Amino acid sequence: MVRTSRPLVERMTLVWHDWFATSDAGVDSQRLMLNQNQLFREHALGSFPDGVRRPTERTGPDRFPQRLEAGRRHDTGVKTIFHKRGAFIWKNSVRLAVAHPSHPSFFVNKLWGYFIPTPPDVATLRALEHVYVGSGNRIKPVVAAILKHPSLYTGPRMVKSPALYNAGLLRRLGRGIDTTAHAWLGAMAGQRLFSPPNVAGWDDTRWLDTATWRGRWWIATYVLKPYALDPGKAVQPFDAHALLDGALTFWNKPELGNATHGALLAFAQNALGDAAGTAWKRKQYAVMTQNALRQLIAVSPEMQAA
Repeated sequence: MVRTSRPLVERMTLVWHDWFATSDAGVDSQRLMLNQNQLFREHALGSFPDGVRRPTERTGPDRFPQRLEAGRRHDTGVKTIFHKRGAFIWKNSVRLAVAHPSHPSFFVNKLWGYFIPTPPDVATLRALEHVYVGSGNRIKPVVAAILKHPSLYTGPRMVKSPALYNAGLLRRLGRGIDTTAHAWLGAMAGQRLFSPPNVAGWDDTRWLDTATWRGRWWIATYVLKPYALDPGKAVQPFDAHALLDGALTFWNKPELGNATHGALLAFAQNALGDAAGTAWKRKQYAVMTQNALRQLIAVSPEMQAA
């Protein structure tokens, strides 16, 4: 997500990672986890039936015959799935799930929820179902329709997941992945990649609770570490407006609301006010205020949500 030139593909790769939530702790093979991740990437915007079938094939009898196809463990008998009866194997299960009458509605509703926090109205839901079914169950047309929908632009903002938040900060600064700290930082914030907590995926209602907020603060701290200014050496203007403008420029001018901008300016003015009349304080407090403003902008509501 940090280095890609195709961010939507990587965004959808993360969607499928959450949707088909397998964990390294359960699979016990980093290689298989990476193979699955690559499959999600290859089929990110393609045919949903093909995409859901391919990972199962890759981890099916050819790979794990001793686990999945041993006679004493594999049910070869007649069974009932979605009110249909037969000697079904896993391929039939996938086909029956996608052919279920409720599948289009479930699919577009769930996909919508990854981009827009409020549910679609009935007309929008039906239109998205029509796009999905009419395209032969392809993902790209549905994603395109969601990204063009007015609710994405006029509705409430959506809290970014820790991985999206972290990647966005790094992309803004042009910094790559140069530390393994992002793994444990993600866990602290509630989203360690390749380790969803259960088959339901990550709980997006916990992205900004009292337990995970500390992790998001530390994500911003670690992203900023290489750029921290030394109060004993660096020079910054002793002017609140200039310091705030410099911090915003550092982050490539993010769009902040009036309330956030006002709070940041008040913070800078108060910080400089504590240094009045002392030469060394004037010099060092200006630098420390610049560092603090960069951190506060990174954790502002506008940077946490989209």
